[in-house]
Amino acid sequence: MSNPARTPIHRDKMRPESLRSRPDNGRALMARLGKLNPAAMGLTMPVDAPFFVEKPPYWRGVHSYTFNYETDPDAAAALVPAPLTLPEPVKASLIFNSFDWSTGGPYCELMQGVHVEFEGNPCVYFTQLAVTEAVPLVTGREVYGFPKKLGRIEFVRQDDILAMYYERPKGIRICSAVFRQIRPIAPPPEGISMKAVNLRVITCPEPGRDHSLCELILAEIVMSSAEIWVGEGNCSYTGISELDPWHKLPVVKHLDASVLNCDSTLKGARIVKRW
Repeated sequence: MSNPARTPIHRDKMRPESLRSRPDNGRALMARLGKLNPAAMGLTMPVDAPFFVEKPPYWRGVHSYTFNYETDPDAAAALVPAPLTLPEPVKASLIFNSFDWSTGGPYCELMQGVHVEFEGNPCVYFTQLAVTEAVPLVTGREVYGFPKKLGRIEFVRQDDILAMYYERPKGIRICSAVFRQIRPIAPPPEGISMKAVNLRVITCPEPGRDHSLCELILAEIVMSSAEIWVGEGNCSYTGISELDPWHKLPVVKHLDASVLNCDSTLKGARIVKRW
């Protein structure tokens, strides 16, 4: 009894998919391997035309309005990761910034931070930030972990009083502040700097895991050509948006208000903890 006819197996089908030939008008072509590698990639996506490029972070014509206040220690502790510690009474700051010029372009910014310690050194852990332009948002978030969102920030002056507002979206007021300059004070002889601590997280695409990466980043911002004025005023939160819960770091007691006019730069940054 004869064996039934068998269909011959083409040798190409026995090869891995990446090595199989491809028909092209009667010609057989091998699959081509991609050439892109990390050394040729830009700083961010798309890697062949990155949204921002490497350049030193400088700010000129900085107008920084700071409102310091005591906040609820339990509320603050719920927002701050270990290994940071919170000296009591717990102090927080709301800072409205206006930048006449920067390497990311002119923009306005709002920062909310808790005064903490890392390895015994004072620094500020930022819980919320808002900016008015895309480039400062992306560079601050992706590189240094500043928790930025886009929002509407406005400064309005009447007589000798300056009012400041943050809305997101337009018409939904998240917080505001008022300030009156009183007198100048001498900058500290050792200069002015701020150590900022940020939590940078990268979302994981795989089911069952929230983050691909969690890093605590310590950055130092140095100010120059500084002029400081103390004044009177206060900040407040509306608490009307659970989508932007700045009010979760509430004002318990107002401490002081001031404005710093200066130039500034980012001196450096390093990763101090990785999960």
